[in-house]
Order: sequence, then structure tokens, then C-alpha cells
Amino acid sequence: NERMMVMREDFGKRLAKIVGEKRVEELKQQAHISSQIIKARNQLKWSQQNLADAIGVAKSTIGRIESGVSNPNYDTLLKISEALNTPIIIDGSEQKDCYESLLEVQ
Repeated sequence: NERMMVMREDFGKRLAKIVGEKRVEELKQQAHISSQIIKARNQLKWSQQNLADAIGVAKSTIGRIESGVSNPNYDTLLKISEALNTPIIIDGSEQKDCYESLLEVQ
């Protein structure tokens, strides 16, 4: 585990040199939001299609949001939060590693 942590930190530093610290933080926040959605959806035993139907979007939209390819707008986040009956937290002070966020859903 310690070796993996060192590798992730090294990757994060190298990525920040390429895309910038701000972009790395944005990616971490996106991963944190995605993990919250996946975790809440899985707790309800819903498929991506179930969630998509509940909020009136295509299943591919949910897939893109959960994979971090697409950023949901405020209205979509609100609909997801309401459908899953759970808050979606956007915390600028959140320093959680993006890999940790994604691992939480498993």
C-alpha cells in the first residue's frame, strides 16, 4: 500500500507539471462527485439506466458523468441528488486523493 501511495503521489506531481495544479484539483473534485453518485446508485441497487430514466437523460450521460468524461451542470446534479435521495457534496477543501474516492465505491 505504501508503494502504491508513493506511485500515486509521483503521478500526481508529474500530471500537475503537465496540466497544472488547478486542473489536477478539478479532476480530484470530479472524481469525488462521481464516486458519490456511483456509491449512492449502488446502495439503491440501481443501474445507470435506472438513474437515467429517473432524471430523464440517456444512459450514456450517466456513464459519462460517472467516468469523469463529462461534467454535469447544476440542474443535472440536483436531479441526480433528488433521484438518489442523497446530498452531493462539493467541497473545495476536500483533499482526498481521486483514486481513494473511486476506490470507495467498490
